[in-house]
Amino acid sequence: MNVLVVGCGSLGGVIAVRLAGRKGLRLEVLNRNPRIAEAASGQGLRLRAGGRWHTARVPLAAAPLHPPYDAVILAQKANGLEQTCRELLPALAPRGFFLTTQNGLVGLELARSLGEERVVPGCVLWGASMTAPGVYRLTASGPFLLQAGESQPLSEARALLSRVFPVKPCPDIAAALWSKLAISASFTSLGAISGLRFGRLAAAAEGRRLILAIGEEVLRAARSQGVEPGALGGGLNVRRFLQPAEEGGYRAARKHLLLRLLGWKHRRTESSMLDSLRRGRPTEIDFLNGLVVRTAERAGLPAPWNRAVCSLVGEMERGQREPGEANLAELAALAGADGHAR
Repeated sequence: MNVLVVGCGSLGGVIAVRLAGRKGLRLEVLNRNPRIAEAASGQGLRLRAGGRWHTARVPLAAAPLHPPYDAVILAQKANGLEQTCRELLPALAPRGFFLTTQNGLVGLELARSLGEERVVPGCVLWGASMTAPGVYRLTASGPFLLQAGESQPLSEARALLSRVFPVKPCPDIAAALWSKLAISASFTSLGAISGLRFGRLAAAAEGRRLILAIGEEVLRAARSQGVEPGALGGGLNVRRFLQPAEEGGYRAARKHLLLRLLGWKHRRTESSMLDSLRRGRPTEIDFLNGLVVRTAERAGLPAPWNRAVCSLVGEMERGQREPGEANLAELAALAGADGHAR
């Protein structure tokens, strides 16, 4: 199987290390970061996982080397992803497919535009960070989620990704991606705004209240599209976690306890959006909270918390604000009377 991994950041690097040297695979990585390329040509790509170091020698190049590809794993940011797919479409084998790993709904959008036989949307429930160019650390264990089914692309995608981490089939990948969006739009964005790792963010009562307020807007936006978020893994039922107790949701005390536990599991994880801000690169805010705001607006629903998040992150992208814990209070002020935190 001829496989191309696009991007060699925290996700792509880990996937590349785990796939390198696997029997029956020919692997290469599309990478345009010269510092990662330099590290890979010297020490190789290195991954710290399970208390051990794993090193892999993987071909990195700025353009595809050996098409056609049976599978292209898209591990770059959502920004510019559709353009990347259209550029790489001629490099796909006749029965080849793209496999998405991004937060948000971009995988579903690509499947609609390019065809379900060409795009397999995936949902990532494990976490990693790149501590130095070409050096990675697994920060949280978990599976990939893929749509249940027996089509050729789905079967091959499951077999491929199971060589990286376990793969869990789910009955509705759209519901899974909306469920993950509820987590990403809160944890990832608040982690960028505050500069806090997920453990410290969820340990603070104010942080938990903001996570719930943002997530409730995501739930309402999803339902406006006829999607009902549900279980996401690890026993977390996103729907019951976010909906009010009087509508069948968990009581406030249980919600805060679950957030503490979730934060503890991902306590070492730092927001990928924060990393983008530090590097002076565009964030994925438009594909996370921005998507929630647009979806809510089309349905005539308010989304003051997600709108406030977009405003603060926009200021950070323009260099008008620095990440810091004090921004959490500013977020509450921006949401104003239209928002409420539980």
